[in-house]
Amino acid sequence: MLKKNIVAVIAVLFIGVSIIINGYFIAGAKKPDKLQNPVVNSADRKVLNVSQAAEYMNITEEEIQGIIKTEDSMLKKSGSFVGKMFPYFTINNKKYFYKNEIDEWLTEVSRNRREYNTVEGWLLQ
Repeated sequence: MLKKNIVAVIAVLFIGVSIIINGYFIAGAKKPDKLQNPVVNSADRKVLNVSQAAEYMNITEEEIQGIIKTEDSMLKKSGSFVGKMFPYFTINNKKYFYKNEIDEWLTEVSRNRREYNTVEGWLLQ
């Protein structure tokens, strides 16, 4: 009887330890490997393309292009622009945006209550 109890205790301990060890392996397998699969959330990006910038600002790509065209048109007409222009840089005819600069632009635009009409191409400063 004592041998059966010892065997049962050893079997239960063995099964318990096996479950714990397998739990660690399973938990470790579900964690994404940051080096092999770098998933960069748009909130973590510092440089955005047009669609990402539009998503970040919760506006359309056309509205971003309209803001840029409107400001460029005003600059060409008057030779100067009051305030911070919408920040971007171009590589191979594609526009990119530094997120921190967008934040600064948004702060200034909202502080000065600028009003853009990107369809008609005008701006109230």
